[in-house]
Amino acid sequence: MTCSIFYANYKVYINHTDAGGIVYHANHLTFFENCRRDWLTSLGFDGYFFDTDGMATSTNGQHGKVHFVVSRADLSYKLPLFVDDVLVVTVTDMIKKSASLILTQHIYRNKDDFQNGKMASTGIITLACVINDKNGIRPHRLPPAFR
Repeated sequence: MTCSIFYANYKVYINHTDAGGIVYHANHLTFFENCRRDWLTSLGFDGYFFDTDGMATSTNGQHGKVHFVVSRADLSYKLPLFVDDVLVVTVTDMIKKSASLILTQHIYRNKDDFQNGKMASTGIITLACVINDKNGIRPHRLPPAFR
């Protein structure tokens, strides 16, 4: 089994696929996003927008809050994903920088592939920390709770 910081299972539905029942390439990003969101929630960060101390608040109060935006995504596709697969999606590595997180994520077609290290896709995702205030959206240092 691959060592992971976090992992979760997600079922592939028909709306994730093309006409041939294969997951559309852009939807790999959706599964990575869902996993990152669930990981943050598991750490007690219950929203997309955080006060500058890093504690989550409701998602309807963006002004003056920090949040993450994807600033880079490097993906590698190795195996197709199919409708009705129950995927294992992971966060396996994290690098913290002053105003960003760089995460390595993997998708496995099923539990057996996960246990055997047989990846379907890999993503190295850079999340920039930004603040939305009266000056617009601009870079911001990671809140203390993330450091």
